Amino acid sequence: MSLTLVVLAVITVVLLSMVLVLYFMLRSLKAKLMLLEAQVQAYPLLMEELQTGIAEQQAFMRAMDEKHGHRGLEHEQVSKQLTHRVKVVQDELTKVKEMFEHYQEQQPEDKLYSRAYKLAELGADVEEIINECDLPRAEAEMLLSVYKKKIR
Repeated sequence: MSLTLVVLAVITVVLLSMVLVLYFMLRSLKAKLMLLEAQVQAYPLLMEELQTGIAEQQAFMRAMDEKHGHRGLEHEQVSKQLTHRVKVVQDELTKVKEMFEHYQEQQPEDKLYSRAYKLAELGADVEEIINECDLPRAEAEMLLSVYKKKIR
């Protein structure tokens, strides 16, 4: 009987040890389960935060696209206005040049001097200017002197 009692005592100790191990394992698993449950419960909140953040970013991007779209339109309009103004100024400049040329053509004395000056620009000497423009030698020499000082 004593052997039986010893075996029963050993079996009881083993069973109690196993129960204690199982108890601690169950406690550990329960803690892990609670942690997992908390994480699972947090996922919808995280998803909601992420979706809100995405929606805010999309709204920001739309606002920036709209802002840049308006600026692009403004730049295009300003560019068109400037192009128009440049064309108007060029047209006015052309008219002024034409008026100036017309005025020069109406001044007979000036016409001779203008022609003489152009000859000087083309490299004519004093004799050529005298012959072509019917200018006195002194005037032709003076004109050449003025032209040479100008190009220096």
